[in-house]
Amino acid sequence: MSASTEATINRLIADYIELAPLVDESLEDNEGELLPHLVLADVVRWLAEHVESERDICRSILDWLEREYESGPEDVRGLIAVSGVEMIPDPNQPGSLLREWLGPALRRVDPWLA
Repeated sequence: MSASTEATINRLIADYIELAPLVDESLEDNEGELLPHLVLADVVRWLAEHVESERDICRSILDWLEREYESGPEDVRGLIAVSGVEMIPDPNQPGSLLREWLGPALRRVDPWLA
């Protein structure tokens, strides 16, 4: 965990208020400590669950992650690659459609697409 990964999660939640309950639950489960890798993994699970019902929001969040990955420092890039892209369900699993919506930078770190 670093200040930049925490700031990234805080910006994500500020931009997508529908994800706020994920942070609230994570803070409750972790004695008030923000753990960016766990939160981002929860976000990807949320995306996978809402890929059909909330397509526009899911695409927008993936675009947001793409921009953050491209402009972020190494620890933010690691956060997004490991706890974001690598958490997308495997091909042919529910939610794997997310993989098709990844931008070019995130496609390069996806083990299924790289």
